[in-house]
Amino acid sequence: MFGYIKPVQSELLVKENEFYKAVYCGLCKEGGRKISRLTRFFLNQDFVFLCIVRMAVEGEKTSSKIKRCPYCLKKKCMVCESRSLIYTAAAFGILLYYKFLDDYRDSKGIKKLIYRICLLFAGRIKKRSSKLYPLLDGQVSASLEKLYGLEKSNCASPDMAADCFAKVTGIVASGNTEGENREILEECGYHIGRYIYLIDAFEDSERDYEKGNYNVLNLYYSSPEEVYNSRDIIRTTLNDSIMAFCRAYEKSGGSSLDNLIYNTAQLGSKAAFEKSLLKLKGNSHNTER
Repeated sequence: MFGYIKPVQSELLVKENEFYKAVYCGLCKEGGRKISRLTRFFLNQDFVFLCIVRMAVEGEKTSSKIKRCPYCLKKKCMVCESRSLIYTAAAFGILLYYKFLDDYRDSKGIKKLIYRICLLFAGRIKKRSSKLYPLLDGQVSASLEKLYGLEKSNCASPDMAADCFAKVTGIVASGNTEGENREILEECGYHIGRYIYLIDAFEDSERDYEKGNYNVLNLYYSSPEEVYNSRDIIRTTLNDSIMAFCRAYEKSGGSSLDNLIYNTAQLGSKAAFEKSLLKLKGNSHNTER
């Protein structure tokens, strides 16, 4: 996952922003303690958001403590404590391995060697994560292999490719839960995953085209220029995914974390798209020069 889903801090209450940072620090600390210290270098906001959604749907009671940051011993920070933290850290460890595997398959030359070395370390992280949640690795692996098959066959359907990745995030979001909560979390994870896959393809369309990498939007629209020209259609598609997420989350009945979750989903997703739009626009101007 790629770090697109994060809140707009200026629209949060102080206590909500502090809670978000406490969850981030909690994931960093639990990942380092239970999985590997290396996970701290790769942690992104997508997993922080999924963890918060999981806490809300499951109705978890959380607590926070002031602890020293392992990277800056002089700094003290609020660290959230919750059972969802351990699960999310393990899920992140498993997906981190497959992210490196995907990069290894797509790379050439010296970069392929670098990702090969990364895979050795990521493999150990996956092994520790899988010991905590044995079923998760197999489910994620099977779904990602289907996605890899679509990419190898140059699938030009955004719906098919995004659906495949969305099922992975649905599995990750709902793992180790039961009943109605599992259904809600799986649906929430699905729609967030669909958003992440499509916005990543949109933002990377120029780079993937230059490197000859698979990009479903480039195949569907024929070129990065046409991808950019279709930005309004893509924006609508992304908004539809976020609204579908919100409808799924509403089924949980709500919690004290609602404002933080809706802020991140609705405002954060729009901000991420505008940032991607500026990046693509800048790339197109540089190409023209």
